[in-house]
Amino acid sequence: MKCPNCGLEIPEGHMYCDHCGLEINFVPEFDPEVENEINATLSGMADELNKEDREKEEKRKKRKKLIRAITSRWQMILASLMAFALLAIAAFYLFAYNSKSSLYYLRQAENEKAKGSIESAIEILKDGHKDHPNNTDIIFRMSDYYLEDGNTSEAVDTLRIITDGSSFTDEKVLNAYESIISIYRQSGDYDKVAQILNESDAPAVEGLRQRYIPAMPVMSPVSGTYTEVSVNIKLLEGTSNKIYYTVNDGEPDSGSIMYDNEIVLDDDGTYNIKAVAVNEYGISSPVSECEYTVEKGAPAEPEIMEPSGDYNQNTMIVAVAEAGTSIFYTTDGSDPTMESKQYVSPITMPVGSSHFRFIAYDNDGNFSEIVDRQYHLIYTRLVSTEQAVNNLVSTLVRLGYLLDNTGKAIGVEGHNEYIYNSVIEIQGAGEYYVVVENHVSNDGTVAPTGLMYAVNTHDGAVNRLGYDSSGKYTLITISNR
Repeated sequence: MKCPNCGLEIPEGHMYCDHCGLEINFVPEFDPEVENEINATLSGMADELNKEDREKEEKRKKRKKLIRAITSRWQMILASLMAFALLAIAAFYLFAYNSKSSLYYLRQAENEKAKGSIESAIEILKDGHKDHPNNTDIIFRMSDYYLEDGNTSEAVDTLRIITDGSSFTDEKVLNAYESIISIYRQSGDYDKVAQILNESDAPAVEGLRQRYIPAMPVMSPVSGTYTEVSVNIKLLEGTSNKIYYTVNDGEPDSGSIMYDNEIVLDDDGTYNIKAVAVNEYGISSPVSECEYTVEKGAPAEPEIMEPSGDYNQNTMIVAVAEAGTSIFYTTDGSDPTMESKQYVSPITMPVGSSHFRFIAYDNDGNFSEIVDRQYHLIYTRLVSTEQAVNNLVSTLVRLGYLLDNTGKAIGVEGHNEYIYNSVIEIQGAGEYYVVVENHVSNDGTVAPTGLMYAVNTHDGAVNRLGYDSSGKYTLITISNR
């Protein structure tokens, strides 16, 4: 290639003329065919791109048109449904008010009550009940108004329309009974609760009966004739309810004998036992009843030769029983049993007051009636009160408690004096004089020492006098003071 400026040859690949320094711009040679092919290729590519865009645009327009059509139809459908619903509601209320439906009466009664005229409201509901006798809403509302007006009996009678009717569902019957029970519970008339529940045999009421009415007590053993020594009757109810019973004494109630242990029948005879359970509401169960006959063939009671009474000399107590029996006895007033002391020979009557109880047992364990004897043995008084005091002082001097018979005590100023107070009887020991001890100071001041002595009225025996844990007199040996 030659330089266009100086005409010299420029080597291939050089960008400047080596002679004059002119910058060389390379321009490719023009080829029309090549340019046409390029243009054709570019045009085809543009057409392809425009075709895809046109197809996408067409699809978008179709979707938009479809959505617009669906939306337009749903708006029409929704508007139609709303119009129909409004017409239905309007027709319902128009019918309710113009045809005096149950809703009409309930609304009218509510309006009257709001005005303060509950009596008028009740009258409206009465009319509504005549037109709609099976509508429970009217019945329950009327009962509520009666109750609010203070007329409890009418409130209950209104609910009885449902409980005594035959055209109401079990659910409505149960609701009516629960409302009646609520009314009676508020007024404390639990007997009436039991009455209405016992009157009904409706299946819907069974659960309420189990809740409010106790189960009938069960007696064990069953009725019959028994030859045992004793028959022990158990009363079972299965809950924590209290049980009351009678024996040959009519119908039981909460004022009868309360059951807390087995009923023991240990005498010959016939026993009619009735029992009832009472719950926390004071409601009684049905009465259970059993009859027991006891025939144990008891032996004859023992014969005691010494009658009850006063005695003043040594006496032996003699008891006699029929052959084949043994005698047992107690001296504390308790019932004798085979575990008590057995009589084997005459018993020395104790000094003072005593209470003997005798019973006879045969070999089969049958026992007789109990025989009571009360004795009072007091020996003749051989010691006077003056002798009792002198005997006490002499005894205290002899034991070293006093220095001499004047009552002088060791290491204590003044002296003691001993004053007769009274006569007492000590159980099992006899009769005694009570002597109290006072201390007399040198200035003549007298003060009780708190000590008391007991001197036997018969033999003059001297003891300290004290009290046991139950507050009764007891004898204390002086040497243990």
